[in-house]
Amino acid sequence: MAQQGQQQGQQQGQGQMQGQGMQIADRDLLQVCLNETKHCASSLNTYIQEASSEQLRRDYMTVLGDVYSQQKQIFDYMQQQGYYNVKNANPQDIAQAKSKFSQNQQQSMQ
Repeated sequence: MAQQGQQQGQQQGQGQMQGQGMQIADRDLLQVCLNETKHCASSLNTYIQEASSEQLRRDYMTVLGDVYSQQKQIFDYMQQQGYYNVKNANPQDIAQAKSKFSQNQQQSMQ
């Protein structure tokens, strides 16, 4: 019995949470956290746009900055662990996106 508890403790230390047969890896948990910070930031953007009080708007903006910081920390940690690999865009794709954005911006101003 004690040995079984010790094995479970070791598994939890290896990034596994157990409870009634369910296992969640660190990678999955971090992905959930990252997604939640994205959702929270999106909601805060809406709150900022719709705030009727300037003080409330500033408070939301402060909280949004904190959420962005947390999101960046989670993202950086996931990259360090190899959980989130980002492919760098090639210069041609970047130039194409800039051109498309400039065209759309000019059209919306007309």
